[in-house]
Amino acid sequence: MPPTGNCRIRRVGGLAGVLALACLVLAAVSARAAEEPGRIDPRIVHVVSRLTYGPTPGGLERVAAMGADAFIAAQLAPDNLVDPPVLAEKLAALPTESMDTVRLFREYGPAVAADAKDAKPGPNAMRQVFDRAEVAALEAARARLLRAIWSPRQLYELMVAFWCEHFSLGAQKGLALLWEGSFEREAIRPHALGRFTDLLAATARHPAMLIARGNWKNVVHRQGAGPVKEAIDPTYAAILLAHQTLGPSGPQKPADTLALARILTGWRVGASRGAADSGGFYFDVDLHDPSDKMLLGHSIKGSGLGEGAAALDILAAHPATAKNIARKLAVYFLADDPPAPLVARMAETFTKSGGDIRETLRALFQSPEFFDPKYMGNRFKPPLRQVVSAVRATGVGPGDTTALAGVLAGLGQPFYAADSPEGYAAASGAWMRPDAVVRRVTFAGDLAAGRIPGVKPDKPSAQALAATIGPEVDAHTRGVAEKAGGAVGAAVILAAPEAMRY
Repeated sequence: MPPTGNCRIRRVGGLAGVLALACLVLAAVSARAAEEPGRIDPRIVHVVSRLTYGPTPGGLERVAAMGADAFIAAQLAPDNLVDPPVLAEKLAALPTESMDTVRLFREYGPAVAADAKDAKPGPNAMRQVFDRAEVAALEAARARLLRAIWSPRQLYELMVAFWCEHFSLGAQKGLALLWEGSFEREAIRPHALGRFTDLLAATARHPAMLIARGNWKNVVHRQGAGPVKEAIDPTYAAILLAHQTLGPSGPQKPADTLALARILTGWRVGASRGAADSGGFYFDVDLHDPSDKMLLGHSIKGSGLGEGAAALDILAAHPATAKNIARKLAVYFLADDPPAPLVARMAETFTKSGGDIRETLRALFQSPEFFDPKYMGNRFKPPLRQVVSAVRATGVGPGDTTALAGVLAGLGQPFYAADSPEGYAAASGAWMRPDAVVRRVTFAGDLAAGRIPGVKPDKPSAQALAATIGPEVDAHTRGVAEKAGGAVGAAVILAAPEAMRY
């Protein structure tokens, strides 16, 4: 349907409504007005767009009053920001949010008789585990959405999302899916702006990672002076090297992958058996390869669990890791192809600060490249950012985010379903698919009309939404939306290309 200024629509709903709304959106961008309303400082729009999921009503003005630098400093110190009480109330209503990994297993895991050491749950029991795991995973998704929409700690929430993809558990079932929420709460959130080495160690030892990436079955069976039976599984070691630390073009060789796999033998899931065991992780010395190893030119003496800690420290401090993490952060916050000098400076900060994530981000946000106009407002939002930013723009209060989790699945980014070791793509170019436009228009129409269960905006006007999103919504788009009026006009703003960019 060609863009035209004569498109008319009586309601948003059904295929005809979606196509007509798409027509209005296209009409809104088919021409640009020569004059635009008074613009907020582009730096303000930029920092809000990149350090948050998107502005809330009055948000740009509040940041303008405090200044871009002060806003960045505040977001880098999330402990000083207070979540609204209603958010805590909503999170408290999700039972699994208060359960750690061990309790989740006890209440949701397969029931096996304590005296049946080698017993395995039957197919019916495992189906129940899968079903209950999906319930827990949905609550984890609902909690993530609630925090993303309503927490003032926006940069922190973006970093939680970043690390959940960086340390992706893949598309899982069973216990790995059951523990998606506890993995986020126990391994990711405490270290999202902390030291990378602590984050790496927490994710490596978490039962969710051990199960999801198969390291729990990476063992060497020894029977006294008898024969040794090896069951070396290098899957996690390869992911750890090529994705979580050194990167795919790092210096690792097949021998390093095998050495790391041997270092990580005996890392198991179960009840604590020693002082170093906790949270469902335990080290089984009888299933560990006790030999000396060589990793990336470093000699690691056979010392049990300490080998793993030494190996993770080597990887966290490696220059290739600094470059890999710096580049991924620059892609996430700045551009699909970030400038090499900026990445180099960020990597240098990462190294000199001992892997301090906060300081590495500070180096990015204080760089001249970050405020270069050529990087402003030209990124295409992934579905998660699109959905959360639209809800934030309407100013709707915390509700039930179950339906929003379903919307994300329809837009191609369901929680906990990215099978790649990299998780979902951080580069915005990966999401620019033609089929996504109609789906996003449908979502915009449903949100504006109040048809998404649990999310009921108070009939936001096109004018109010345009003011919230900011000067990126140009005069012509505003005019088309205001002429359409009502929910249709609001949907035009929410579906406009300006609202899909950041």
